[in-house]
Amino acid sequence: MITKYQAGVTIGFTLAVLFSSQTSWGRLRPVVSQSFTDNASESGGQKSADSDRSGESLNSDGAMYGVTLRGTRVYDAQGLQEPKSVLWKTPTLFTPYPARSPSESRPLFSNVAPYRGGLSIITTNKEAYFGGRVADGELLFVIDLQTGETKKTFKWQNGGFSTPVVAGDLLFMRVGDGSFRAFDRRDWKEKWQIGKKGYRFQGAYPAVAYGMVYFGGAVDPYQEETVPFGGNLPPGGVYAFDALTGIQKWMFTIKGRPTPIAVADDVIYFGDGEHNLFAVNAKDGQEIWKFTASDHIMRLGLMDGRAFFSDRGGILYAVDLKSGKAIWKAAKQNKVATPLAAYNKLVYYGGRENSLYAVGALTGEEKWVYRTTQPCLAPVAANGVIYVACQDSTLLAIDAESGQEKWKYKTPHPPISYPVVGNGVIYYLDEEGVMYALGSS
Repeated sequence: MITKYQAGVTIGFTLAVLFSSQTSWGRLRPVVSQSFTDNASESGGQKSADSDRSGESLNSDGAMYGVTLRGTRVYDAQGLQEPKSVLWKTPTLFTPYPARSPSESRPLFSNVAPYRGGLSIITTNKEAYFGGRVADGELLFVIDLQTGETKKTFKWQNGGFSTPVVAGDLLFMRVGDGSFRAFDRRDWKEKWQIGKKGYRFQGAYPAVAYGMVYFGGAVDPYQEETVPFGGNLPPGGVYAFDALTGIQKWMFTIKGRPTPIAVADDVIYFGDGEHNLFAVNAKDGQEIWKFTASDHIMRLGLMDGRAFFSDRGGILYAVDLKSGKAIWKAAKQNKVATPLAAYNKLVYYGGRENSLYAVGALTGEEKWVYRTTQPCLAPVAANGVIYVACQDSTLLAIDAESGQEKWKYKTPHPPISYPVVGNGVIYYLDEEGVMYALGSS
């Protein structure tokens, strides 16, 4: 249920431009529309340098899923020596989905599921963005990182939205009707939208680099009669659009939906709905190479000229970014169960049988293991430390090189988001729908 506090800052999305009347369904086409809210942002005023950026200067590095364009899950921040105080916490903002009784275990941490995910908080210097379920739908929250105040909330009239991505003054996300949209964060007016009949850009996890936004989607089998649900993979694609105007630059055809996109040195990398990892020229969409894994490719990170990822079976891979050839393939006894962090020539992950693992990026050999009694979410790294949230209501800080525990913090309730590391602050969401900021003072 939305509290009176939240209701006071909630601003409803409005469908000022309807897809049925203004979007060409035969191909993807941008549509410039009116504001989705009647209330202007308090920032108002003149354009900033960020929104006027052109070409290769606009990017989402540090404010996207996977944190960096390379998907390494590394924060450029000093980290936190040890939490000693709650700097602020929000009221209950949302109900984690799916709702559960106290006796039920969260699917988020299940050892039965092959892959363990969490909620992502996207942060800029001043704000945090994330989605959450409320009684009558889903809201996008904008939280002030200094005070914990809810600055804005947005509700889409037809379902929820994907994890947002921020680049300069622009915010990009997939919304409930399957379309992909860009908004100006200063006045919260919609800049452009992309739609295609039968397509859904669900799980798009976009990346913004070189002034373009890259994202993917696939035909929705529920809407497209020619693609039977439960049959072969539906046709899909990865797209490049001008981030400022929404003009399409190129499309790369795949089967099914792509994995989150990683970017390095004018090349984008992603897996398809089958077992393939692609390297594609970021400028013109031409395939550079394709690597085929043993099973469905999960989320990847790029480091030291290599792509690191696991497949759905929990096997860990390292692939050369220039040749597309496998350097090593490691079938660990404790299978990979979370997204990877790649940092200082080591690769980190949570295993299916609890515990946190570090393996050498050069060989795939195990460097260290930190034993846990309960499952943990994916690790993140900052300034020589690995941070991870676990089901037993703990946040852990582990020395990235040695695997030695630096500190353990007991949280009131189990965290359900990956930790966000700021300059001396850690932010996280718990299963009660509350966001916390922890400090060392």
